[in-house]
Amino acid sequence: MGKQRILLISLVGFLIFGLLLGGKIVYQKRWIDVTILNQSQQIPGVVSAKTVKKNGHNEMDVLTNNMTNLRQSSLALKKLAGGLPIRYFDRNNNALKRLFDQMQFAFQEGIARGNYIEMAENVRTQAEKAGVQLELEIDNDAIYVILNQENAQLLEVIERHGQVNYLPTEKQ
Repeated sequence: MGKQRILLISLVGFLIFGLLLGGKIVYQKRWIDVTILNQSQQIPGVVSAKTVKKNGHNEMDVLTNNMTNLRQSSLALKKLAGGLPIRYFDRNNNALKRLFDQMQFAFQEGIARGNYIEMAENVRTQAEKAGVQLELEIDNDAIYVILNQENAQLLEVIERHGQVNYLPTEKQ
């Protein structure tokens, strides 16, 4: 009689646990992910956004197309992400990636020295020499970089204080 009660109580406990876990998963997939997708599509240049789990950590992956105001879009996505780091997926090419890698010295020197005017002049000169259109914005938290070349676009947010709100951009 005592063993049957324990078995019944254990079974009911597992059933409740399963229902709660299932409810959480359904809530995440049906409500939160759909809300993020719908709200992200209202941001210019954003095709879609979703939360994913990579290497045991959650992040928001954002698929982009012809982004024009990376700073404004990033701030809107940051509110939407609710503390999750954001990773952009852009349409970069090898030439843009190589140019951005060369610009890293100027970006890091500008952050270390606090001389953003010289940094901006340096990266603009590099972009002009490569025949690439550069959009550069800065605020208290980050430097927002867009490199455009024909149909290719590279997006990158370089954080100034190491917050880890933005992860390295990947190619679509």
